[in-house]
Amino acid sequence: MSGALVWFVNAYQEIAQWRASIERVITFSEALERTRARLARPERVHMERSDAETLRLVDLHLELPDGSALLDAGTASIGSGDHVAVVGPSGAGQTTLLRALAGRWPFGTGSIAAPERERTMFLPRSPYFPIATLRAAVSYPAPEATFPDERIREALRAVDLGELADRLDDVDHWEKRLSDGEQQRVAIARALVHEPDWLFLDDATAALDEETERRTYTLLAERLPRAAVVSIAHRPAVARYHTRRWTLVPRDGQGSALEAA
Repeated sequence: MSGALVWFVNAYQEIAQWRASIERVITFSEALERTRARLARPERVHMERSDAETLRLVDLHLELPDGSALLDAGTASIGSGDHVAVVGPSGAGQTTLLRALAGRWPFGTGSIAAPERERTMFLPRSPYFPIATLRAAVSYPAPEATFPDERIREALRAVDLGELADRLDDVDHWEKRLSDGEQQRVAIARALVHEPDWLFLDDATAALDEETERRTYTLLAERLPRAAVVSIAHRPAVARYHTRRWTLVPRDGQGSALEAA
């Protein structure tokens, strides 16, 4: 009997770890169930895609999965060729707004009329890199052989990564090989290669110094003159490279409101 009881004493730490793991699994399961219930409700953001030259928000209200108010975006629009900076304090809902524009945030009400996926490109702060050749990394999300090598090399030179232009066949863990700033410049090279009609940047130049950031936005304006560019801007300098501004203004306990200008 004494030996059996000693097991609990010796295994106390292991039992505590088991209990903590079970609690995390239960919490995750409960969160999934709440999210499923939320998604099953008829009230959700309605997404429409078309070949129109305007992105339009109509009575858009974004919420957290638990139903809490996040962003009252109202009715606003962006036309082809517009350059819009989305500004506001951290946590005001900028990234969630871009997720909604990408069709990846259904929580809320209202509708979004957005361009076809094939015409859009989203660049996050930390871009994804496949473990593959540099050619594939720059071509992503398109297949590796989609673009001519010279086009990829020219894009790399344009973003001041000419030293990589002759390494298109190299296979590497590029997210480990390249610095944060280099990764973001490769993502900009992707945009130059793909030439999207709608380009969304979520702090996609945050790792660049101000001069490189300025040259980057000048480059996008020169190379993609007809593209609409929408940028989340936490640094004040970014807003000056855009012709319009969406300001997210926090409201006490009621999320934020979008003010378009």
